[in-house]
Amino acid sequence: MASSYIPLVKQMRESGTAHLSDDILAGVITAILLIPQGMAYAMLAGLPPEMGLYASILPPIVYAFIGSSRALAVGPVAVAALMVANALSVHYGNESTEAAFTGAMILAAETGALLLLMGIFRVGALVSFISHPVLSGFTSGAAILIITSQLKHLSGINLERGDLFATIVSFSHRINELHVPTLLFGLISVTLLLLARKPLARLLVALGVAQKSAVIISRTAPLVTVIGATVIASASQAEGYGLSVVGAIPNGLPIPAFAFLSAEGWVDLLPSAILIALVGYVESVSVAKVLAARRRQKIDANRELAALGMSNIASAIGGAMPVAGGFSRSVVNFDAGARTQFAAIVTATLVAVVAVFFTDWFYYLPDAVLAAIIVVAVFQLIDISGAMSIWRYDRADGVALFATALAVPVLGIESGLLIGIGLSLVLYLWRTSQPHMAILGRMPGTDHFRNINRHQVDTLPTVLIVRVDENLYFANAGAVESYLMQKVATDDDLSDVVLLMSAVNYIDSSALEMLEHLEQDFLATGVSMHFAEVKGPVMDRLRHTHLGKSLADKRIHLSAKHAWEALDEEIREGSD
Repeated sequence: MASSYIPLVKQMRESGTAHLSDDILAGVITAILLIPQGMAYAMLAGLPPEMGLYASILPPIVYAFIGSSRALAVGPVAVAALMVANALSVHYGNESTEAAFTGAMILAAETGALLLLMGIFRVGALVSFISHPVLSGFTSGAAILIITSQLKHLSGINLERGDLFATIVSFSHRINELHVPTLLFGLISVTLLLLARKPLARLLVALGVAQKSAVIISRTAPLVTVIGATVIASASQAEGYGLSVVGAIPNGLPIPAFAFLSAEGWVDLLPSAILIALVGYVESVSVAKVLAARRRQKIDANRELAALGMSNIASAIGGAMPVAGGFSRSVVNFDAGARTQFAAIVTATLVAVVAVFFTDWFYYLPDAVLAAIIVVAVFQLIDISGAMSIWRYDRADGVALFATALAVPVLGIESGLLIGIGLSLVLYLWRTSQPHMAILGRMPGTDHFRNINRHQVDTLPTVLIVRVDENLYFANAGAVESYLMQKVATDDDLSDVVLLMSAVNYIDSSALEMLEHLEQDFLATGVSMHFAEVKGPVMDRLRHTHLGKSLADKRIHLSAKHAWEALDEEIREGSD
């Protein structure tokens, strides 16, 4: 019974103790990556670093007991952190205040409640309105905006938060204020982190280190960089030269509190919470599906909604920010050998140990190093090759992708995402409003019918066979009607029009009315309309309509059948 309600129990029972060491190792490796990332993403959200640590303790444990993915690593993520920063700056200004910290908890609670409700009512399919090209453009645009937002931490120039162009213009005007120690820490950290991704692993393999061990060692680079930079900044007393450091981080675990429930801002922050919930869920489920497929496992989309919802509610109660499944951390967790969500419990435990005993060690951690971690982490979200592939395959999807990628850094997170979603829906309506329609003929000597423009086929002068390659609905009803009317009006020999409905899965009320009028117009000119290969669900709906009853009472003229037989006879005799 426990395994039915708690997936972790089932996962551990199936894995047994054989893979327990794999989970422990994966948990340790993921914690090494998550500790600096958690603090960095809290800084990106405009929150104190401890809120990033808190978001890495209770939420992963809650998800571990409820979620269906065995490798998804839940915690702070870059895109959600940027959306939090945008929402808080709009409602509370750019200053870090207690009200803004409470606002982050409200966002986490609202995000969790929305996801939980979606899971309860099993409406996970609603997120399909965010198409892959739009999501790809959104993440690329958000990554660009995140990178530019870190210019102030990498350069030491106190830039106000703004859009892409405003930040670049302000930076160019104030380039003379560049702080050299900050720039050195930032550039050296970025360089080391980039070298540690693939070049370090390749070097270690070349030196004889096992592939898996080399990858694991390279994953420790962020924490090693953090420790090294902290030691250097402390020893050189760089803070005295104007270097911005993290400062004092409170020791201890988050104390569950509910004061945010009575705070103001719930209504104002709700639109932002809706978008954070949608983006966080899509990102999490996308990663979870990819990792599950590698081991021929499955995830339950609706359970994921509930699990992520409860994780965000736990984050709010624990005094933290919204969370989701992180792409880079989940891949690290998977590659390190995680077999169950016990690895997440190990990770959360280690983060908790750091939060209780070792936060004093990060006092001299330069903000530039955290900015470097953010920049290197989000740079991989800019998928240029994927964008070009989408553009070459489908220009409409490419337009939606590039428009979203441009709108996000220029117009803002929420506006850019809404523009992308709206544009993709408009392009879908436009694309389906002009459906492909093929005139068919019979393949010689067979009962198969193919497009006359692609195959050598036989046709009858009195019969027009048309295949509509799209569902019939309000957006394309007029185009279908105009096409058929034009074909009938230009051919005086026609006696029958056959609509091949093999590609039609749905006919809405507008299209039904169009077909009824079309049948009457054809009858007025002596032409009969017929349906062929109508799918069962469509026929069930048509059967009780006037059109369905009318078509059921008609049969194609026997003259047409005789014409096909005569044509076969002519072919057999070798006649012209």
